[in-house]
Amino acid sequence: MMKKKKLSIAEKEALTGVLFIFPYALGFLIFHALPFILSFVISMTDLRFISKISEVRFIFFDNFLEMFNDPYFWEAFSKSVQYTVIYVPLIMLLSLMLALMVNKKIYAKNAIKTMIFMPYISNIVAIAIVWGLLLDPIEGPINNLLMTLGMTNPPMWLMGAKTALPTVVIIAVWQGMGLQFITYLAALQGVPRELIEASQIDGANRWKSFIHVTLPMISPTTFFLTITSIISSLKNFSVVHALTEGGPGTSTRVLALNIVRETFASYRMGYASAQAIFVFVFILIITVIQWKGQRRFVSY
Repeated sequence: MMKKKKLSIAEKEALTGVLFIFPYALGFLIFHALPFILSFVISMTDLRFISKISEVRFIFFDNFLEMFNDPYFWEAFSKSVQYTVIYVPLIMLLSLMLALMVNKKIYAKNAIKTMIFMPYISNIVAIAIVWGLLLDPIEGPINNLLMTLGMTNPPMWLMGAKTALPTVVIIAVWQGMGLQFITYLAALQGVPRELIEASQIDGANRWKSFIHVTLPMISPTTFFLTITSIISSLKNFSVVHALTEGGPGTSTRVLALNIVRETFASYRMGYASAQAIFVFVFILIITVIQWKGQRRFVSY
């Protein structure tokens, strides 16, 4: 009778690691890798939402060629880029400023943390309803207050073609800032107090200590948050859809909304999949560029 071979400690640890990672790997394959492969295949077809499978034809790169000549697509792409250019610096800066403030000994620190984080876990539809009422151009309390203070022509906020996108971004920053704030706060609490005190003994004031000690120490967190913020802003759908549904006109129709519109309004799943593949490739290129450039500003 053959004796069972006992596993070494290294083999047991490797097996334990595989067992721990297996559920995530399985979920990744089912919910991320497989949909991406199917989306790429669909992008090569003329599949429509209501068409039969037998009627579907492979048209290869025709959807991509149409996309590059579609003015509505490029307008949506422009809106997404504008959204990201405003959103990322604003949410990073405000999150860091709030984290620096809360990291000090202040009154009601836990209550302030809760107030900042609460919008992040709130229902986006409820947020849209509340902000819609507050920013109503005619009956909203914000515009009534501005008119009381003497402003004769207050902004149209979500109703104005020029003000809708910046307003949506500001609300999105307020709604999503909780996660960045908590992450920055954890990073600040990990900065050794001895390093800051040593820099101050050497003559550095608070600003120089922050620039030369604190900022480099939290640079890995800044790098991580920059990547995730860019990705989330380029594929943002829920906030924009709940607040404006892409309007007024097409002033807030970002790429994610345009993809959904092509899928469920125009029923063109093949064309919508081609746009989704473009978004994936665009985000991948930006992430790779950031990853290559991290050595210049990230200190590990």
